[in-house]
Amino acid sequence: MFDTIMGLPVHILVIHAVVVLGPIAALMAMAYAARPAWRAALKWPLVVGALATGVTGLVAGESGEQLEARVRAADAGDAAALALVHDHAEAGDLTKVLCLVFMVVVLAAVFWAIPATGRARAGAVNLLAVAAVVLASLAAMGSITWTGHTGAKAAWADQITATSAGTAHN
Repeated sequence: MFDTIMGLPVHILVIHAVVVLGPIAALMAMAYAARPAWRAALKWPLVVGALATGVTGLVAGESGEQLEARVRAADAGDAAALALVHDHAEAGDLTKVLCLVFMVVVLAAVFWAIPATGRARAGAVNLLAVAAVVLASLAAMGSITWTGHTGAKAAWADQITATSAGTAHN
């Protein structure tokens, strides 16, 4: 299920959704938490963004495990490439969890702790919810960025190294 679609790795197709939608949803979540006047307008786009981040993060993580098995089998003798893939897989495991945590925190905040309309919860609960949304947003964005970096490094480092000697164009 998480291996291929029409001969292409699911992972390569879905990571673009995580890399684009995750940070956008995280920025919306921080705006929702920090700007009460914007909450009504941000509520439903944020709910959709949080759900998309959680689901695509989960699918990217699961499909990444399938792709990792294929890459390990293909590059069994290349220790440097396997180390890069391992680093990316470890970062991806954390990102999968943080995307799901982000989704749960945002949905709890929007539908319970700091609703767009009506009264927010008591001061301490509201403050904790705002802090949780901001922390979950920053954690998700940072993790998505780092995982993307390690994935790009694993995919492209050998090609860039092979072509970097004397081929720069001005």
